[in-house]
Amino acid sequence: MKNIIVSSALAALAFMSSASPPISEAAVEQLISGLNQPVRLVAPEGDTRLFVVQRNGLIRIFDQQGIEQGTFLDISDQTNVFSERGLLGLAFAPDYDTTGRFYINFTDLQGDTRIARFTVSEDDPDLADPGSQEIILTVDQPANNHNGGHIEFGPDNMLYIGLGDGGGTGDPQNRAQNDQELLGKMLRLDVSVPVGYAVPGDNPFVDLAPQDEIWAKGLRNPWCFSFDRSTGDLYIADVGQGLEEEIDVQPVSSAGGENYGWRLMEGTLCFIPSSDCNDGSLTLPVHTYTHGGNPNRCSISGGYVYRGAALPSLSGHYFFADYCSNQIWSLTWTESGGLSAVVERTDEMTPSGGYISVASFGQDGLGELYVIDLDGGRVFRIVSATSNVPEIPDQPFLAQNIPNPFNPQTEIAFAVKSAGSRVSLVVYDAAGHLVRTLVDGTLPAGDHLAIWNGTNNAGGRVVSGLYLYRLEVNGVAASRKMLLLE
Repeated sequence: MKNIIVSSALAALAFMSSASPPISEAAVEQLISGLNQPVRLVAPEGDTRLFVVQRNGLIRIFDQQGIEQGTFLDISDQTNVFSERGLLGLAFAPDYDTTGRFYINFTDLQGDTRIARFTVSEDDPDLADPGSQEIILTVDQPANNHNGGHIEFGPDNMLYIGLGDGGGTGDPQNRAQNDQELLGKMLRLDVSVPVGYAVPGDNPFVDLAPQDEIWAKGLRNPWCFSFDRSTGDLYIADVGQGLEEEIDVQPVSSAGGENYGWRLMEGTLCFIPSSDCNDGSLTLPVHTYTHGGNPNRCSISGGYVYRGAALPSLSGHYFFADYCSNQIWSLTWTESGGLSAVVERTDEMTPSGGYISVASFGQDGLGELYVIDLDGGRVFRIVSATSNVPEIPDQPFLAQNIPNPFNPQTEIAFAVKSAGSRVSLVVYDAAGHLVRTLVDGTLPAGDHLAIWNGTNNAGGRVVSGLYLYRLEVNGVAASRKMLLLE
């Protein structure tokens, strides 16, 4: 077993750079190809795996080298992919390491939006448990477009859901301004409860006329939105009607309740009515751009604020693109200073041969960003223009415990790359409560072995059941599950 541990650890760490790359401006490198209409790339915090969401209902896992590790989830038999429908969103719970919970946003066979909760398999961290599916929210969709689709956990650990206005030119039913409709809104749910969801008590419209779940209103088709990993500010890219695309920013200090204007306004322009549309209560975008031009611009693809390690000179830059023109820009914004630089980065971030359609951006568990080419079926990593290999922090190797299931004790093998690394190996119960600390301190480089005898930190014997063990090395974590039998 020791030889296996060493070779596996070296393979897992072979891609990681040992020195910081030289930094100038951004470029892209193709990482993954042959995908079927990818729309999202996300990962649990600190995880080096890449979870790629395909519109046809599959979530596939890749490593940092773009090598496929298998299919995480397949709901293709539940998914309607006509027009703008499909599997559109994926978010891992902030406590994913202990609960294994994650959430998806998809269009069901009737054409309606569904938010579903799943848990990861007890036996395989690269496989979801399809039998764990729980539909926590269904929203009727009157048309096949403007479904929104993105979901994201905020810094408050609440689940945010972006919903479009339900489709149709000009929001014909004025749903985005209708306080009795969830369409055209940003929702905010507490999904930490055992079943379903709870309405957070500090949502802005609790016990008032609008739906309790609403966090903000006046959106046409948010595609997509994200939170700054550093500041917590919320960036929303809202697709325009025919004249302007917009970016809205909600500072982390906001208590919610913003009205972003649609269909009273399209970007900075009055829409319905054609004049005197803003009584002062609307929140205007921080940035807009017009349709048309050469190449032709038509639909914004929202991204993320860069907070990774490979490009420190671009820390704080929000990246976004246009779906039709495949142009890419970045901007910077702060609550105190507002909008500053808006920089076009198309030339430096376009690969040889170009993109077919930049539909979105991705962010991995380490804060690095990716460009997603929907119809090209490709994923590109954003890297330094002078180094195509970003620095990836040490990823700890954690083996499955042996034996598993076990009684009375089990062995946990793990490997550490660098001497003097700060290492923590702890055991949690299924509810996420700390049970036992096995390692807490610095360790030399190499392979190591820990033994757990089924007792807690007080020395008492724990009950049989499912437990999770989590290894953290220099701030980067890996986890697995194990089963203690009677």
